[in-house]
Amino acid sequence: MHSSTHYSPLKNGDGASSDYSVIDRYAMRFKIVLDKDWSFREKKLFILKKFLEGSIYDNLSPFHVEFGGGGGGGEGGSYIKLCERRPSVIYNINKIIVDESSTMLFGLDHFPTIRCGKDHENTTQFLQYVTRKSKLRRVMLEAAKTGSVGSVCVIIKVLNKNFYFEVIETKNLKPTFDRMNPDKLLGLIEKRKVDGSTLRSHKYIIKDDDLNKFFYLVREWNVNQEIYYVPYLCEDEKDNESFEPQIDSEKSENHDFGFLPAIWIKNLPSSQNIDGACTFESILDIGIEIDYQESQLGRLFKYNSDPTLVIKNPSTMQGSQLIKSLTVLNLDEKGDAYYAEMAGKACSEVMSYIDKLRQFALEVARGNRTSPDKVTMAQSGKAIQMLNSALIGLVNEMRITYGDDGLLSIYQMILDISKSSGIEIDFGDVAPDADCGSHLTLDWPDWYPKSSQEELQEQQALSGYINAGLLSKETALNVIADEYNILDTNKELKLIEKQSNEDHNKQMSIKQAGNAGGKPDKV
Repeated sequence: MHSSTHYSPLKNGDGASSDYSVIDRYAMRFKIVLDKDWSFREKKLFILKKFLEGSIYDNLSPFHVEFGGGGGGGEGGSYIKLCERRPSVIYNINKIIVDESSTMLFGLDHFPTIRCGKDHENTTQFLQYVTRKSKLRRVMLEAAKTGSVGSVCVIIKVLNKNFYFEVIETKNLKPTFDRMNPDKLLGLIEKRKVDGSTLRSHKYIIKDDDLNKFFYLVREWNVNQEIYYVPYLCEDEKDNESFEPQIDSEKSENHDFGFLPAIWIKNLPSSQNIDGACTFESILDIGIEIDYQESQLGRLFKYNSDPTLVIKNPSTMQGSQLIKSLTVLNLDEKGDAYYAEMAGKACSEVMSYIDKLRQFALEVARGNRTSPDKVTMAQSGKAIQMLNSALIGLVNEMRITYGDDGLLSIYQMILDISKSSGIEIDFGDVAPDADCGSHLTLDWPDWYPKSSQEELQEQQALSGYINAGLLSKETALNVIADEYNILDTNKELKLIEKQSNEDHNKQMSIKQAGNAGGKPDKV
């Protein structure tokens, strides 16, 4: 949580980039309260998350309130500018792009299959067992959405012999990396500011006088421990430079892994130190424009459905009350009345402008630009892949950061924990083989399912390569393993060989029986 401090302009000059002015602009425009104790990075991630959630406008006046501050909010008050009102329609194209890319990465049938080579079947089966039992698919999907602002951290735990994973936002995290191995975490501290009433609701003992004060809630991970500290007042740390928080021994525990059980994942390749590039940061202004134009378009439609009545020479109407649909206007020969309506062309032009903005945003952020309305017939997987080449390019980068750097590292850490002495693990049917880390690979499925024609062409091609001696059955089986949900290709090859031998023996038995009876061979 953040304190209720007044917003003050940010200052450049502490080593951060010129993005300070950008954060400063958004905070002032949307009346966002930023904690004065936050670093620039914390402020930026806070603002980006509000854009992702669609809550960036929450501190603005309602869209339908045009006047305020007039002793009751009526028209006697001052006019509220449109930019100071919360849009009535929030399209949130940022969330749309994040959801589409995350689903293409880990959702539906896009989750990769972990493999460990043909000589390590036990390891493959064990890791696939952990994936299913620990709901790792859901964890990684959550991590991809959470990390879209820049980065995410996944904590690995062993509880009751089973693996569990905790996805943590990185705004309040301070990592320490190994200088000789920059991807390896040596220390991790989470420090959040929470008010006293919230802490009391979580069973902490807080004095009545401190309910409205802010506390620091801190926990720390190192290579052997997960340490919780007793919440302490923020002012205690500021007033005493030598202040040391008290360890909460009831919540703290020793994991004794010998390494920090956490994986830090950067969102997209970037030159930044600990965070990757935000998925949607480049289209924030376009998204704001879309929201306000959509809201104005709705306002236009409402106006046309209830237009303003204009009366010329209303002197004959003195003392009468106008009630729509009930009042009959009696005007003299010089009088006139009509409705002031917006031209219908204006609506279509605004809709065209909004659609163009949407296309620009999807182009810049590499979102899905295909329209189902324009697809008149069934398309092959390759055709759809070509249409969505920009989105696939984005997810390809995410396969590197969340797949190779993230998920593969999690599997490696699972194996390392499994080898730790004194830690009981539910291995399922088999225990992993030793020293398998260097053999782990992620087998990613096709972007889109194949059509029946494409499956037939693939089958013919693979059969031709095998018959020509250019491809082994094992390699061909690996190609189609994900399509037919074959988890263990080596086991499947043995079953194929066994079935082939049984068919051969059966044919030989029929042939021998036919020869013994003096009849032609039957095969």
